[in-house]
Amino acid sequence: MPEKGKIYLDTFVFMDILSGGEDSKKAEFYLNKMKEQKCVVSSILFAELAFHLKRKRGKEKTAEILLYISSLPNLEIVPVTMEIAKTAGMLRAHYSKRIPKKLTYFDSIHIATAMASDCDKFVTGDRGFRDVKEVEMEIY
Repeated sequence: MPEKGKIYLDTFVFMDILSGGEDSKKAEFYLNKMKEQKCVVSSILFAELAFHLKRKRGKEKTAEILLYISSLPNLEIVPVTMEIAKTAGMLRAHYSKRIPKKLTYFDSIHIATAMASDCDKFVTGDRGFRDVKEVEMEIY
């Protein structure tokens, strides 16, 4: 039976899968959740992935991977709206010097998108998010 609610997949999940490193199996578990549960990402995910992938895999392979991700079933891609942008700025200011991890604008946009999308969990491999309280963090 499908699970209720939505989970937000941080860029870290996709980067771990694509790297094939030690956390790739943990990250794949969450990608497989799309079979049972709606998953959400921000459109900013594609900027982050394009930057990292192009340097390592070239333009054509990057385009292929991004197209594949954008066509995943049960994946909602949320554009960065004015409200998300404002919330992201407020989050970044709020957490500045309050947690060990310095939240980047991208980090803040991801959190704000999860909030705006009413996600039940925010999934990441980045332990720096453990002190963020606005969304339940699930760190693998």
